[in-house]
Amino acid sequence: MSFTIAIRGLNAVSAQLNTISNNIANADTVGYKSGRENFSALYVNGAGNGVLDQGTQQSLGTNGSIVSGASSLDLAISGKGFFVLQDTSGGQKFSRAGYVQVDKDGFLVNNTGLKYEGYPSGTSTGAVGPIQIPQTQDTATLSGVNLDEKGTVQATYTNGDTVNVGQVALASFANMDQLKPEDGTLWRATESSGAAQFGIAQTGILGSLHNGSLESSNVDLTSELVNLMSAQRNYQANTKVISTDSSMFTALFQAI
Repeated sequence: MSFTIAIRGLNAVSAQLNTISNNIANADTVGYKSGRENFSALYVNGAGNGVLDQGTQQSLGTNGSIVSGASSLDLAISGKGFFVLQDTSGGQKFSRAGYVQVDKDGFLVNNTGLKYEGYPSGTSTGAVGPIQIPQTQDTATLSGVNLDEKGTVQATYTNGDTVNVGQVALASFANMDQLKPEDGTLWRATESSGAAQFGIAQTGILGSLHNGSLESSNVDLTSELVNLMSAQRNYQANTKVISTDSSMFTALFQAI
C-alpha cells in the first residue's frame, strides 16, 4: 500500500511542480493569473490511501500591479471585470491583458488579432459587438484614435472633428473561478461560471480602466520559490518511500 500511496504522491507533486514552473515562467506575462494545485486526501474503506490531485485553480480574483504600456491605447483593469474579445469564429473570450491596437479594417483588436467588443456610441446596455472605427468621415480621413478611462473610443479626423464611436465593454461572472482557461491570459465562460454580465467601466464590480497602462501578472515570485522548494522535498520523500519499498521486496524475494 505504501508503494501505491507514494506513486499517487509523486503524480500529485509532479502536477504541482508543473504549475509552479508555469507561474514562474509567466511572472512577466501581462494579464497572467497564477495557479495553484488543489489536493484532497484519498480514503479507501475508511483508511487513508494517499493524495488526490483536484486540478489547478487560477487566482482570478487577485489583481496584478498597474504598469505603463507601450501604447497610449493600452488598457488595464482595476477590479473584477474582463475585456470581451471576439475570435475568428464569432465566439467570445475574456481577458485581463489589455493590449489595444487598430487593425487595417478599423477594428479595435488585441495583440493576437482578437476583436474588442463594446457598445455603439450613446448606449451602454444591450448586446455587445466588435468596435469598428470609420476610416473616413465626409471628406476627412482618420488621423488618430484615443481611449479614455471609461473605455470611450474617440476618433479624430483630418478636418479636426473628434467623434465618439463606441465604448469598450467589460464582463463579470457569478462564479469567475469556474471560467475555463484557454491559456494563461484568455478564458471562456462555462455553465458553472454563469453567463457573462456586460457593462462599462466604473459601474458595479467591473472596476476602473487605466489608459496607457497594462496589468502585470499577479505572480509572487518569493512565494513561488518557497513552494518550489517544498514541492521538491515532497518529491524526494515520495521517491525515498518507493526506493525503500523496492529494497524490502528485493530482500524478501531473495530470502524466499
